[in-house]
Amino acid sequence: MKTKVEFSMAWFKSHAFLLGALAFIELFSIGFFFVFNWLNSEVGYYLFLQAFFLLVIVGALLWHDWRKYREVVRSLQQEVTTLDDGFSPVVSHLYEAIQQEKSDMRGLSTKMKQLRKEDVDYYTLWAHQIKTSIAASQLLIRELPQTSEKSLLSQELVRITTYTELALHYVRMESFHQDLSIATISIDEVIRPLLKKYATFFISKKLHLDYVPTEKKVVTDSKWLGVIVEQVLSNAVKYTPEDGTIRILFEGDTLTIEDTGIGIAPYDIKRIFERGFSGYNGRVNHQSTGLGLYLSSEIAKRLGVTLSVDSTVGEGTTVHIQIPSEVIQVKD
Repeated sequence: MKTKVEFSMAWFKSHAFLLGALAFIELFSIGFFFVFNWLNSEVGYYLFLQAFFLLVIVGALLWHDWRKYREVVRSLQQEVTTLDDGFSPVVSHLYEAIQQEKSDMRGLSTKMKQLRKEDVDYYTLWAHQIKTSIAASQLLIRELPQTSEKSLLSQELVRITTYTELALHYVRMESFHQDLSIATISIDEVIRPLLKKYATFFISKKLHLDYVPTEKKVVTDSKWLGVIVEQVLSNAVKYTPEDGTIRILFEGDTLTIEDTGIGIAPYDIKRIFERGFSGYNGRVNHQSTGLGLYLSSEIAKRLGVTLSVDSTVGEGTTVHIQIPSEVIQVKD
């Protein structure tokens, strides 16, 4: 609802023609008496009264429209479907049109929510079904003899699993708060499974891992925090060349993942958390969806986690994941 000042400014603009006409009448009267040299105290008194009454008329119109405006706003807020008598046909027509638009918008919103729910249900079912095939593939690969081909198959299966889980997490963001389980967890319990998952990449690329278990605990959701850490670790593995080093440490309330990879260009760092942005590295590598870090950023905002990135091209990238040490207030 507009304040009186805002309403008055809008009213004066919308009634500019009327106000101009009234001002013209006053100026015309002054000019008329001036031309015929009739200006004296009696004429001045008349012109003063005329100006006063014109201002009274303008004030009365303004006050009348302000009262009507408040009544219309109050009716809209209270979902009143009809107006009382006293409003002009134009106002009543506009009010009914607004009510109809609101009704249509509610219907459209309900329909969109239903369609969104159907999409989420479909992709959730798809993800769970494909996970069955992934699990079967993992069992088959384990039975193969240890060869370079087995290692490549294992890596591709990890990528398939990661992209499938990324899609599932993406659609679950709609019901993020319903899927939360805040607890005191060990940071090592989040990191160890991910290192095991990406072990085949470390071995294949001969990457050096610098990580010492900390046994420190944080208050958060282990699954959603794991999504953030996995995306950062996945990028570190992806963009670090052979014989590179990945360092993981937890100091204070910050988990740091540092690599000696190709780094990120300064003009890309500001946009790496945007949805769909893959940057120069993603275009060259052809393996970036531009969703991983965006999803991580959205999860971090809702968990109260802070993400920051330092990087130098040709030297590596460092990602800081600051995790609240106290009980968090989950954000919408």
